[in-house]
Amino acid sequence: MKPIKQKLIASFIALGLSAPAAFVAYNLSLPSEGLVLAPYSDPVGLTTYCAGHLAIKTDKVKYSYTEQECMDIFASDWKKHLTQLDSVVKVPYKSEWERQALNDFTFNNGIGNVKSSTLLRLLNKGKHVEACEQLVRWVYAKGKKLRGLVIRRDKTMPFCLGELSYDQQKQYQDFLREFNEINTKQKEDS
Repeated sequence: MKPIKQKLIASFIALGLSAPAAFVAYNLSLPSEGLVLAPYSDPVGLTTYCAGHLAIKTDKVKYSYTEQECMDIFASDWKKHLTQLDSVVKVPYKSEWERQALNDFTFNNGIGNVKSSTLLRLLNKGKHVEACEQLVRWVYAKGKKLRGLVIRRDKTMPFCLGELSYDQQKQYQDFLREFNEINTKQKEDS
């Protein structure tokens, strides 16, 4: 059985998503969302499954999912949120890291909240640092401060600012090698 990282990478590649997208999703979003193969209620009571996939009325929610199904759903959700984010950001991103960090934020909070946020207003004025600093304000659910969101925002900040530590850069280089190997294999197999 393939490790979850390889499944995630393969799903992201299949949808044309970048290595930084897969890296942020694997190292930030997936640990924050968790991987749950059966439907559950999230902290605000919404039906969710896999890696933070919010069930909508048109979903045919199953009793359980495989890891590969969940990674395919996760990659599809990531791409959907990235498209939504790109449609409302009117300035060039400072880096691909900023773009992917803000996509994690969009994935977590929804495009409606992003559209009405001070973060987006600042970003669209070209105030990238100030926009990233807004992340720490988004740690509440139904008025309650959630420790998990505090941790998530703290981990998102370096990506948003494009200031990856030496260890993160090294992890990314290793991840990129694996991403490229899987990409090459998928091309050979098709």
